[in-house]
Order: sequence, then structure tokens, then C-alpha cells
Amino acid sequence: MGPGDDIDELEADIAAEEERTPGYRDGLEQLLPVIRLTTALSQERERLGLSAEEVAKRSGLRLDQVEAIDDNDVDVPVETMARYAGAVGLRLVLQPLSA
Repeated sequence: MGPGDDIDELEADIAAEEERTPGYRDGLEQLLPVIRLTTALSQERERLGLSAEEVAKRSGLRLDQVEAIDDNDVDVPVETMARYAGAVGLRLVLQPLSA
């Protein structure tokens, strides 16, 4: 089973849920920016070779807060993500949308 199979299975799951819950796909697509952010933070932690415990200590966050980001929890407050980012040498920046 290759990566393409996983994507096909995921797409089938999304299509099935969309049939049961119209609007599901739109809601999921709205979450993608948050998932991309939490994934990028977790990947940077791993790239630096830091444990979740080290990020918690550096950021002043609880371990469960760090783990929520690592698990792509979409309900994590922005302040928590910003503190995680700082612990791995990143900064969250807001930019205006281009017109």
C-alpha cells in the first residue's frame, strides 16, 4: 500500500462523510490552514531533535498543550501555538491578504 492509496482512502472517507453531513468537506477545508500550522510546528520540533517535554519546558506550556499541537488539534489557542513556535525558534506573523 503506497501513499496514493492512503490519499484515495482518505478521499473516500471524506466523500462518505459529505453524503451523511452536507457541508462536511467545506468545514474540513477551513481547518486546513490550522492543520498546516500545527504540522509545521511539530516538524520543526522534530527537525531540531527536541522532545515534546523540552518544548513544554522552553515555552512554559503544559505537556498536554504541546502534545495537542503535535496531534494537529485544531482547537488550540493561537497564543499557545505562538509560544510553541517561540520554543522552536519560530515566530507567528500575521500578514494582510493580498487583494
